[in-house]
Amino acid sequence: MIPYIHVQDLKIGGLTLHPFGLLVATGVVVGTFLATNRARKRGIDLDKLNSFITWMLVGGFTGAHMFDEIFYHPSEIVKRPWSLLFLWEGLSSFGGFLGALIGIVLWKYFEAVPYKQLGPVATIPKFRRRKEPMPVMPLADLILSVFPVAWIFGRSGCTVVHDHPGMKADPGSIFAVAYGPYKTAEVQSYGPVLDGHALIELRHGSTPQFDLGLLELLFTIVLALLFATTWSRRLTTGTYIAVVSLSYGPVRFVMDFLRIKDVENADLRYGSLTFAQWCCVALTFFGLYMVKWVLDIKKSGKDPLEPLLRGPEEPETPAPTEAPSS
Repeated sequence: MIPYIHVQDLKIGGLTLHPFGLLVATGVVVGTFLATNRARKRGIDLDKLNSFITWMLVGGFTGAHMFDEIFYHPSEIVKRPWSLLFLWEGLSSFGGFLGALIGIVLWKYFEAVPYKQLGPVATIPKFRRRKEPMPVMPLADLILSVFPVAWIFGRSGCTVVHDHPGMKADPGSIFAVAYGPYKTAEVQSYGPVLDGHALIELRHGSTPQFDLGLLELLFTIVLALLFATTWSRRLTTGTYIAVVSLSYGPVRFVMDFLRIKDVENADLRYGSLTFAQWCCVALTFFGLYMVKWVLDIKKSGKDPLEPLLRGPEEPETPAPTEAPSS
């Protein structure tokens, strides 16, 4: 069986660094770097891309928690309505996707402009409606071309904190994880000891279960490798959106049937399906629509990316030469 991986929190002074948060932050940095690099090579306006990413991330992290509370922990909202604002208490991947979608739709119609300068870098923004809506599909396609690489770090975080435990598995399954009581588990320790535990522990428990974070991590690694082989080619705008939708939707739909059920705090079902599975159905149909959209673009020969390209750089004005003295 695959060992149960436990990674200890890092404490630096009064600051505690959680492995999940560190890995997610790393994913954001890596994804932004790759997207910026690809945008630069394709001649995309980096100011527009950075603005797009900011709106997407703010919407994504806000939606990840709020949709998690609404669809997975509604009773908690009844007890503590303000828990919707505690963005660190729980995240949903599809909640993040929906939040990111809301963020980029708002970016399409609104822009943030400086309102008040608080210092050399801090500024209070104000929002105003754009004169012309911005196209979002081309930038979304660019982001999704590198998204699987960034998602590897996010799902690695889920894997080491085991926040998506699955059903019991056959001990002979290659995907079975050795859950089980820590006291009776065989432990392999690596790194310094912190609060009585090594930094990294591989625990070999006696209860085989599926770990959905690990399963999705393995799928994401395959998808990321396939996408990386296409980065040197110029695919029709929308291709990555279609491929992600038609691959992730069905795969995640099937994976969610392995979610643990008959325990306290099990994920809520809506008509026997989880919130994520209903989102998978919608995502798959959206992917089919995107296939038609991509084919239409290919036939038309007009790339919707054009409004986002940088304008030609103005040539440098030559320095005036002095008239020769007589």
